Amino acid sequence: MRTARFAELTGTEVYGLCRLRVDVFVAEQRCAYPELDGRDLEPATVHLWFEDGEGGAAATIRVLDDGGTRAIGRVATAAGHRGQGLAARLIEAGIALCDGVPITLGAQAHLEGWYERFRFRRSGPGYVEDGIPHVPMRREPTAGDPPASPWRPRPEARREPASGEEDGVLLLLRTAADRLEALAARTTPGDWRAGGLLATRPEVVAHSPDGDTEHVAEARAGTGAWIAALSPALAAPLAGWLRAAAHGPVDPAAESFARALLARLP
Repeated sequence: MRTARFAELTGTEVYGLCRLRVDVFVAEQRCAYPELDGRDLEPATVHLWFEDGEGGAAATIRVLDDGGTRAIGRVATAAGHRGQGLAARLIEAGIALCDGVPITLGAQAHLEGWYERFRFRRSGPGYVEDGIPHVPMRREPTAGDPPASPWRPRPEARREPASGEEDGVLLLLRTAADRLEALAARTTPGDWRAGGLLATRPEVVAHSPDGDTEHVAEARAGTGAWIAALSPALAAPLAGWLRAAAHGPVDPAAESFARALLARLP
């Protein structure tokens, strides 16, 4: 998963994101609308996407800053990459970027149930946009939300790398992000929760959005809670933080985290 503001995107990345959105919304869905609306350029806008391995984008969303709320939009997945859970992972990462504030979106009506899996709820009457029925939806922050993403480290927490050091540290950060995402991709997905009949030795179970469950681990109470807390849901915001830290002056916290992570990952 990649995460960047517009100023951090390369020309190839801009082309890939725009092409995917045009392919899905304009060509496939036959919507004649102003795709380039100016909001991609806003300094607070965050773009999230998966690469397709050929220089393009497989799936993407963007997160807008509307002041007291955030807005998730431009949710698109290439036809050849659907059914892989990419959009769900992007939505989860986008929610984690929103710092515990309400999130709005305009959902195509047939996807209302899908967005409800992420605790979005209809917030008004339906409407038709570009010939497609939509419903407004809103998500209020809850106690069960993942922690606010550390994707935007405080400027005072950063340092300028010494001469000759930068390339090695930035490679370290990118490598840690890649390894973390790879581990999450082969880990049991879902919302991990500790429970079971024995409080002293709980079972950690992964709950999927469609209601299925899968056993993950069994451990002592404290360890079980730790395993549940470190579910794959944390991978996207943490990897986004590491990749963002690789775009500028070194964040010591990100560097320390990357080194500790690489020392522990298989």
